[in-house]
Amino acid sequence: MSEENSDEEVDIDSDLHLEEQSLSTEEDEQHLEQDPNFKWYILQAYSTYETRVEKTIREKLRIEKLEPFVKQIFIPSENVTKTKGGKKRTINQKYFPGYILIKANLTPHLWHLLMNIPRVSGFVGGTQKDPLPLDERELQEILNQIDSGAQQAALEKEYEIGQKVIITEGPFSNFNGTIDEINREKNKLKVLVSIFGRPTPVEVEFDKVKSA
Repeated sequence: MSEENSDEEVDIDSDLHLEEQSLSTEEDEQHLEQDPNFKWYILQAYSTYETRVEKTIREKLRIEKLEPFVKQIFIPSENVTKTKGGKKRTINQKYFPGYILIKANLTPHLWHLLMNIPRVSGFVGGTQKDPLPLDERELQEILNQIDSGAQQAALEKEYEIGQKVIITEGPFSNFNGTIDEINREKNKLKVLVSIFGRPTPVEVEFDKVKSA
């Protein structure tokens, strides 16, 4: 009888110990979440390798059990729709090619991990060993641009009838002309250019002209 009671007490103690461990882990994670040392930093990576670098960082964090020390990894980008050859396609266009934002509690261990990620050149701002965090206002400006669709808006910038432009691509590249018609549905312009002294209409896409 006493042995049964003894076994039960051991089981209860074990359960309490596991519960205490769980609570301790939750408290540690909560402490990390509230830690004022979490700040935004800018990592410089090889251009076009940003997504691959992000994936590698996440894998290394998992292996080294440092995931709680990084809240967010963010590549500033926006999905924009482009028209080429009469066909529309959506691409992910980066605001700052080669740059990755990371919100982290930058401990020495984490610093070494990030600095040893392939195709990472280092931190932007401050010194390599003492990086300067990104100002919250600068971060908010970036987020506001993305929220407002700034890149798409720039792509679909307003054109006006009679506006003077220069064709930048195609057989009429470098020709000066005047906008005669605007087709926003197809993202195309009809530009009057002078060929042999005569105004000739040329149809071009929005992204193939620039203001004269």
